[in-house]
Formats: sequence, structure tokens, C-alpha cells
Amino acid sequence: MAIISAEQVGNRLNDWRIAIRKHDVHSAKAMYTELKELLQKMEENQEVLTYYSLLEGKYKLMLYERRGTKLKEQPEPDCPSKTNDLIEYYFYLYKALYASYKRDYASAIGLFKIAEKKLQHIPDEIEVAEFHTKIANLYMLLRQSLISLHYIQNAIDIFKSHEGYERRLAVAFVIAAANYMDIGDFIRAEDYYKKALHIADSLNDHFLTSQLYHNISILYAEAGESKKCIDALEKALSDEDYLSSCYFHHSMYMLMKELLSIDERTQALYYFELVNQKHESEKCPIYTAKMNLLYHLYFTEDMAQKAQACFDEISILKKLKDAEGVCELSALAAKHFEELGAIHQAYLFLKEADRMKHPIIDWGNSNEKNEFIDHHFDHRCFRTNRGFQYIK
Repeated sequence: MAIISAEQVGNRLNDWRIAIRKHDVHSAKAMYTELKELLQKMEENQEVLTYYSLLEGKYKLMLYERRGTKLKEQPEPDCPSKTNDLIEYYFYLYKALYASYKRDYASAIGLFKIAEKKLQHIPDEIEVAEFHTKIANLYMLLRQSLISLHYIQNAIDIFKSHEGYERRLAVAFVIAAANYMDIGDFIRAEDYYKKALHIADSLNDHFLTSQLYHNISILYAEAGESKKCIDALEKALSDEDYLSSCYFHHSMYMLMKELLSIDERTQALYYFELVNQKHESEKCPIYTAKMNLLYHLYFTEDMAQKAQACFDEISILKKLKDAEGVCELSALAAKHFEELGAIHQAYLFLKEADRMKHPIIDWGNSNEKNEFIDHHFDHRCFRTNRGFQYIK
């Protein structure tokens, strides 16, 4: 078997890095298969293997974000030697992204800060835009809208000036839209979503289009426009690849919740039974708990059983670190029980929602906590309908 030089494989890894950065799923998949074969023939070189390992982690995150491919537990990458600025940067960036995916936001913030320092040694404008997109996404999740908008506008400006990064520009538009929605500027948020949809249509990217319709449905739900919300979700669920992805459950939950909000119980129950037909391995634990809570809230008649079943699902969401889901559905349950005249149960759920209205973070140390508090802006509590699809 002929031995391939590490330099040759390294050059191909750089090509793969660019395909991943562009969210070019087709090319990235083909290169992944090719590179696994090349590594079998490569001369021994630990630095190239480390580079491959970090890119593989980014590749799998990209497939989760862009195609809804389930992300399995990832091994902890080895800390690289201090000889390559790009590999060092990717090491901390990947750890930050994975911490964010695992909802360990305190660790993610600290790791992003380290990555940002490493980025200063890399003269690559696209890397800067990608980093700004990722950290803007994290601050958006934590409802730090003004900080997030600062980062994402920088990313938008860079992506606009480079050909081939249209998908990344669409992602940046979505993050901007989510932030404007959070500060109540629904008109500007809708404008950004429509810009993203225009890009997806021009690329003929049906999966991205479905993701964007899901995201704009969140805006319409926030604005109280149920018909537009349901129409957008039905468009999201019209793509076969999207139906077989893990994002299917996100949209089905949104659709059921919106239908129940306008008292379309028969149709909501039909969708609930449709989701239940999925094999257990295909189900998403967080959205299964959310949909089960909706079912008990609207279809379990005994008041005590209804309340207990809802609290059981809230407990599951807590274990899964879905603080926002706990807040959202506790507030919804409180409103529902109040309307039924069950004031004590309404109080208990409202108390739960109030407890979770700010992000719940396990701080690694006091410096991390103080740094976050310094940047903390007030936001409206009991916001609903999150679960954005895009990112990172």
C-alpha cells in the first residue's frame, strides 16, 4: 500500500474545512468518505490526526444543524500542542459548541472567550464571521439580544462580501430575526426571515426552506397570528427529508400547541397520535415530554391526574436541562388551570414558571457568573415557542 504524505492529507482537510464552513452538505459528505480512506494510507502525523478529529466534530455538528441528523455523545478531544494556531482555535471552538449543544452555557461562554483570543492569530475573515455567528447564537439563546445583534451584524457584513457563503448568510439572518423578535420588533424580524427564505429558494435547498418556515412560525406565534403560524409549519412539514429528521418533532410540537391554542383539539389529537406511531429510537426526549404535557393538559379530565401528569413531564424537562421549556409550559399550564378555576394548581405552575424565567446556569466559578451578569439585560419572562433550527 502506497504511503500518502501528511501534507497531502492536510491540504484535503483544508478543502473539507471550507465545505463545512459553507454548509455544503453534499461536498462535505463526499470528502468525509474520501478522507477516512486517505487517513488509512497516511504517514504517521499526530497534528494532522488532531486536525481531522476536530473537523469531524464540526462536521457532525453541521449535519445536526443542517440535516437534523441525531448527534451522538462525542468523545473529549485531546488538547493540541501549542504549534498550530488554527488547530488550537478549533479545539476551543469545538468544545464551546459542544458545551452549548449540551446546554452547559457557563462552560460554553468561557470556552468561547478562549477561542476568541486564539482567533486573533488567524488572518481569515470567514473564520471571524463564523465565530461571530456562533457566539451570537449563544447570546441569542440566553436572551442577550443586544450583545447577540452586535456579533451577528459583523457576521452578516462579512458573509455578504464573500461568494459561496449564502447558506451562512441565511443562518445569520435568522439569528438577527430571533433577536429582533425578542425585543418586540416583529416587522424587522419578519423582514430578516423573508431575506433568509429568498436565499434558500434561490439555492433550491428544500431542507433549509423547511427549517426557515419552522423558525418564522415562531415569530407568527409570538405575534398571535395563528393562521400564519400553522401555514408556515405545514410548509415546513412538506419536505420528505425534513420529516425523517429530528426536527420533525420540533415542528409537530409547535403545530399541536398552536392548534390547541385556538381550540382545534381534534386536529391536534390526530397529530399527537401520528407522532406516537414513530419508533421509540426516533423520538426526541425533550419534545416527547413537551407533547405529553400538552396531551395531559388538554385531554386528561381528572384535575388531580392532569396536574400530576403535567408536573411529571416538567420534571423530565428539568432533568434534560430545558429551562426555557419548563418556563414556557409551566406558564401555559398555570393559565390553563386558572381558566378551569383550579387556582391552587395554577399558583404552583406559575411559581415554577417564575423560578425558571431567567436562564438557569451552573457556574464554573464566580468570575464566569460576574462576567455574565455584567452583560445581562432584562427580558420579558414567560416567552414561548422557542426551538429554533439553524445555527452554529
